[in-house]
Order: sequence, then C-alpha cells, then structure tokens
Amino acid sequence: MINMKCPICGKDLDLQNKQIGTSENGDPIFNEYAICHSCKKQWNLDKQRAKKIAAKKAAEEKAKAEAEARAAEEKAKAEAEARAAEEKAKAEAAARAAEEKAKAEAAARAAEEKAKAEAAARAAEEKRAARREAKARARKEAIARLAADKGISEEEAERILKERARARKAAAQKAATAPTDATDDSEEQKYGNIPAEEIRDKREKAVRKGYEDMLATDPDSKAAKKKKKEETETAKAKEDVKSIKMDDYDDAKSSDDEDDDEYEYVDEYPRFRPGRIILGIISLLAFGFCIYKGFVTGLSTSGADVTSAPGMNYVIVALCMLITALLYFIMNNRDTLFAFLIPMIVYIGSAVFAFLKHGDEFELLILAGASGVLAVISLILAIASRGGDDYDDEDDYDDPFEEEHDN
Repeated sequence: MINMKCPICGKDLDLQNKQIGTSENGDPIFNEYAICHSCKKQWNLDKQRAKKIAAKKAAEEKAKAEAEARAAEEKAKAEAEARAAEEKAKAEAAARAAEEKAKAEAAARAAEEKAKAEAAARAAEEKRAARREAKARARKEAIARLAADKGISEEEAERILKERARARKAAAQKAATAPTDATDDSEEQKYGNIPAEEIRDKREKAVRKGYEDMLATDPDSKAAKKKKKEETETAKAKEDVKSIKMDDYDDAKSSDDEDDDEYEYVDEYPRFRPGRIILGIISLLAFGFCIYKGFVTGLSTSGADVTSAPGMNYVIVALCMLITALLYFIMNNRDTLFAFLIPMIVYIGSAVFAFLKHGDEFELLILAGASGVLAVISLILAIASRGGDDYDDEDDYDDPFEEEHDN
C-alpha cells in the first residue's frame, strides 16, 4: 500500500472510512478520508476522485463535441465546395453552349453573306453577259440594216461600221488631248462631244425597241408571235387569278352558311337536370342513413330467414336508394321519360317494402313516407318534362315577319 503524505507538513496520512450519510434503504454510506493528525486536517478522497472523474469525463465530452464540430464543419465545407464545383461546371457548360450558339450563328451569317455575295456576283455576270449579247445583237442588226440600205454585202457593211467606229474613237481621243478653249469651234471639238455610256445605252435600247416594234408589225415574224403568246399567257393568268378569287369567295360563303346552320340547330339540354341532381343527392343521403341504421340495429338473426333481421330491412331500403341515385346520375344527360319512371318504380318498391317491414321501427315508417314523396316528385317531373313538346311541333304558328320576308 502506498503511503500518502500530507501536503502541508509532509507526514504520513491516516486513511479511514467515515459515514457521510445513509441511502434510501437506510444503509450507511462511507467515504474514504485521508487524515493528518499533526495538522488536524482531513481530505475526502472519494469526493476528490469523483471530481477528477467528472472533470475527465467533461474533458472527454468536450473533446468529442469539438471533434464532432470539426467533422460537421469539414462536411459543410466539402458540401460547399461540391456545390461551388457544380455551379462552376454549370456555368462553364452554359458558357460553352452560348459560345457554340454564337459560333453557329456567326457561321450561319457568314454562309448567308457568302450566298448573297455569290448571288450578287452571278447577277452581275448575267447582267454583263446580257449587255454583251444585246450589243452583239445591235451590231448584227446595224450591219443588216446598212447592208439592206446600200445594197452591199454584210462583210462590206461590217467593214464600214468598223471604220466609222475607229474614226469616232480617234476623234474622241484627239478631243480629249486637245486644250479646251471657249472660242474654239473647230471640227475636232465637235467630235469631242461624245455622250456618256448611260446615254448611249438608252439610245441603243430605244433603237432596238423600235426595230422590235417594226418587226412586230409583221404577223408572220417570230417577234410578233412571241408578243402575241405573251399577251395570251398574261390574259390567261389574269383569268386564273379571277377564277381562284371567285372560288375562294364561294368557299367562304358556303362555310359561312354552314356556320349559320350549325349555330341555328343547337340541341337544348335535357329538362330538369338540377332536379335530377337534387333527387340523386337526396337518395345518396338516404342510402348513408339506412346503412348506418342497419349496422347499428344489427344484421344477425337466430332464425333461418335473414330478412327477419331489423338491420337487413334498412340495408334493402339503402340498396333501393343507391339504385335510384345511380339512375339519376347516369341518365342525367338523356331527355327520355324513363329517366324519371324507372327511379319512381324503385322508390315505390322501397316505400312498400319499408311500410310492410317497419314493425316497431319508426324510422322505417318515415323512410316509407319519404320514398312515396320522392316517387310522387319523380312522376310530376316526368309529366312536366313531356308537357311542352307539343308547342314546338305546331304548324299553325304565324311568323309576324313572314310577309315582309316574302315581299
């Protein structure tokens, strides 16, 4: 055994067990004390041990809580990093999608611009080709006219025209190189007043049009036949457009007539639909009441006849009420007399059954009377639903506007 020393005087301590109290059962409770006879002091060792254990336990719990807090913090940090990474990935994906869309739009615009440029180039090339072809035709026509006027060959006429063109070109060059003077009325200055290219093109077109009109006066010429064919096709196209417009007008008119007929003959809803719905709801409520009374009263019986049980009578009346409710709801949209007569027959059957089986049950007698009243209401609705049909079928009805329409 280890001897304990006094912390004050350094002498050995005496270990003794002292009673500090009793338990609930009356048993004594002892604690170990360390006593110093020199200093006259004592220490409760069990209490000190308990304090140390409690402090140790508190330290462990604190360390555990700190560990859990660090784990929760790390978990939250990891989740935040995961969310940040996910959002970053989404942002990058959206940026890539936007970039790809922009690239696709830029490529589409580039392709469209390229197509427009190619179309413009083709149009310009076609225009130049048409101009060259027109000039070639005009030159051939001029050669033919000159040959016909002077009675020479086309080669000779072409040579003369070339000489004239060279002369005009030389005069134009000489006029361009000569100094401009307001008092100079020489031959060279007169040849220098050559019109612009646009004016020459207009004059050339006017000459070519006059020549085509001259050829068109001949009924056997190709130009006259072509012009006549174009006029025929133009007139035919106008007739087709006119016929198409008339067909569209007729179709629109016929469709309007059909719409008028459609709105004129609209079927009316069956009569007394709200009354049918109300009777169906009343029947459902009666069904619920009868089922409740049947189970409360009891369905079992000691005899062989099951219908002799009071509760079974309520169940049978409940089934009749359920049938009438279903009939009213199913035949709600039908304009027929059976929509009232069949539920009336079921009401009458349930009333007769409840009256015969009521015995000492006053509720069954009330149900019999209620079923009779519902049957009478169904009969009245059936008669009223058929009462106004003859008025619509009368042939003697006079229209006050008939004479005006006839006139």
